[in-house]
Amino acid sequence: MSRNEIVKGALISAVAGLVGAYVKAQVEPPLQRLTEHYFPPTPAQKKMIGADPIGRQDHMPPAEMVQAAADATGHDISKKEKLEAQQVIHYAMGAALGAAYGALAAANPRMAWGAGVPAGAVMYGLTHATAVPATGFQAWPWQLPLAAVLWEAGSHLAFGLTTDLTRRGLTTVTSDD
Repeated sequence: MSRNEIVKGALISAVAGLVGAYVKAQVEPPLQRLTEHYFPPTPAQKKMIGADPIGRQDHMPPAEMVQAAADATGHDISKKEKLEAQQVIHYAMGAALGAAYGALAAANPRMAWGAGVPAGAVMYGLTHATAVPATGFQAWPWQLPLAAVLWEAGSHLAFGLTTDLTRRGLTTVTSDD
C-alpha cells in the first residue's frame, strides 16, 4: 500500500467520520429511550455525567470538558456556547477517528472486517470506556446505569458502520478505475 493511498484513505474517512458522527448523534436519543425502557436508571443515575443526553445535553462529557477549560481559564461560558463547543468536539472526534480508521483500512483491508462495527466497538472502548473515565469526565462503565452503557456503545457501533459504509462509497466514487 502506498503512502498516497493511506493518506487518501485517511482523508476520505475523515469525511466519512463526520457522517458517522452525525448518525451517532441521531441514534442516541432513540437508543436511550429503548434501553431505559428495559433497564430504567434511578433518578440519581440520570444525573450522572453522560447518562442523560435527552434531558441534560449540557451534562455530557464534552460539555463538561468545555466547562472545565472555561473554569480553568477564568472565562464565563453560556449553556449555548458550551453546547456549540460540544458539537465541535463531537464532530472533530468523528473526523479524527474516521481518518485513523481509514488510514488503517487503506494500509490493511482486513482492518475493515465487519463493515466497521468491530471498529465502532473499539472506538467505544478507547473513548467512553477508558479515556473519558480516566480523565474523570465520566464514571467507568461499571459505575454508570446499564442503559447509558448500552446506548453509548450502540451509538458507537452505528458510528463505525456508517463511517465504514460511507468510506467504501466515497472510495468507489473517487477511484481512478
